[in-house]
Amino acid sequence: MRRSWLLAVILWLAMLAMPARAFAQGPAALVIAAGEQYRGHVATFDQPIVILGEVDGDVTSWAGSITVQGIVRGDVVSYTGTITLAPGAIVEGNVLSIAGGVEIGSRAGLHGTAIGIEPLAGSAVATALIGTLSGQTIVRRWLPPGTTGVLGALISAMLCVAIALIWPRRTAGIGRALRAAPVRSAVVGLLSTILALSALPLVVGVLTLSLAGLFLLLPLIILLHVPYAIGLTGIARAIAASWPPGWALKPPLAAALGALIVLAPLVVIGMVAPALALALGYAVASWGLGAALISRGGALPIWRDEWPAVKHSG
Repeated sequence: MRRSWLLAVILWLAMLAMPARAFAQGPAALVIAAGEQYRGHVATFDQPIVILGEVDGDVTSWAGSITVQGIVRGDVVSYTGTITLAPGAIVEGNVLSIAGGVEIGSRAGLHGTAIGIEPLAGSAVATALIGTLSGQTIVRRWLPPGTTGVLGALISAMLCVAIALIWPRRTAGIGRALRAAPVRSAVVGLLSTILALSALPLVVGVLTLSLAGLFLLLPLIILLHVPYAIGLTGIARAIAASWPPGWALKPPLAAALGALIVLAPLVVIGMVAPALALALGYAVASWGLGAALISRGGALPIWRDEWPAVKHSG
């Protein structure tokens, strides 16, 4: 019951952080110019697509809007973005938008079926969430400055509480590993993050080549953040373990307070330099990730991990 209540609070805060009316300074649109004939599929993650010429294939995007003013000889799909068929546009396949809705202008030629004419409730939340995950700058008109950072810190702290509830011993083990081998944890975590960042563009590029790949991209991004959340929980447990014995707290409360101690300076920095705060947040979480890796998720007591003495017989 307690865990269900905690999950409900986290989801409520996440919904609160996403505005009903917001505009994003996102990436520039991918444009197929008038008179251009592109042979193959066109696919993006959150980048808008504008078709002025002709595409001999499918046009797909996970969260970007799609505007067709020319000819598409395949399907047009945007999972959470809006699809607009301008007057005179021709789409020989089907049109699908799960959340953003489809706008069909007069004299637009659609040979297939249009699915998702009306936008689903909450589609603005989904689009804003994807924009946030992809690094877009979201301007919230009704939230005071710094509120987004505070809400993000609270959500992160609650995730740490949930992880500490599920794995109290493992997160304590990660914290002990961090205190026992801080340098090794930092090196391993940093190298792991660099490796993940190096492989991410290739993985994203491969997944965006197909509809099935686009469908898997968002879950993959969420899963990639789980190890960092576990690492942050380990750091929080390490901070709590350094307090005097009289201040001993239960794992969930220790994780919450430790996480807030780490996140509070990042919130302040984020009010001035959001990109720097984001980079520092990943760097700190990478430190905990390194401790989780060298201790095998807190199961290996590396504070006793010493080479055994070799006995020589005469």
